[in-house]
Amino acid sequence: MTLLSASAKQAAPPPPALNQLPDQPANQPPVMTPEMQQLLGQLKDIHEPTPIGWWPLAPGWWILAGALIALLFGAIWLFSYLRRKRQEKQYRVEGERLLKKLDLNQPRAVESINLLLKRVAVVTFGRALSGPLTGQHWIEFLESTAGVPMPETARRALLESLYSAKDASNDDLEDLRGYAIEWVRKHQRAESTPGIAPIQQGTAGASNV
Repeated sequence: MTLLSASAKQAAPPPPALNQLPDQPANQPPVMTPEMQQLLGQLKDIHEPTPIGWWPLAPGWWILAGALIALLFGAIWLFSYLRRKRQEKQYRVEGERLLKKLDLNQPRAVESINLLLKRVAVVTFGRALSGPLTGQHWIEFLESTAGVPMPETARRALLESLYSAKDASNDDLEDLRGYAIEWVRKHQRAESTPGIAPIQQGTAGASNV
C-alpha cells in the first residue's frame, strides 16, 4: 500500500505556478494577465530623500557666527585700547628720561626743567590751558593736576631763579627735578587731549611755552 502511494505521488504532475494558466505547459514562461500587469503598474521605484542643503543655516551656525563677530570686534577694541595706553605711557617715559638725563650743572638748568614740564603739560592739557601759566599760577596748576604738593625748595627755585639772573642751588635744583619727575608720573591726562607730540630736550623756545 505504501509503495502504491509513493508511486502515485511520483506520477502526479506538479501544481501550476501562480501566474501560469491551468492549460499552459510547465516549460513555457508565465503569461502576464491584465490583473498582474495592473498590479505591476502600481509599483514605483524607491526614491532616496532629498539631500539637506547648507542654506538656510541651522541656528547653531548663526550663534557661532555671532560669537566670532563679537570676538573680532572685541579684539579690535582691545588692540586700540592697549595701543592708546601705550602711547599715553610713552610720553611720560620720555619726559622722565629727559629730566633724569638733564645736567644740573649747566647754566640756567632751572629753565630746562621748567621747559620739560611745560612741554609735557602742553601735550597733556593743551597749549591754551597750560602754556600761558607762570609763577604761582603755574605752581598751583602742577599741584592740582598731580595731587602732589611742591616742596618749598623746588618752589623757591621756580619763583626766585626762573625769572631772574640768580642761579638756584644744586639742592634746590635736585628737589625741583625730583618733583618734576613725580609730576610727570602722576599727573592726570585730560580726556580731550589731542595726539601725542614728541618731547625734545633743550632750552630753545622756552619763552614760547
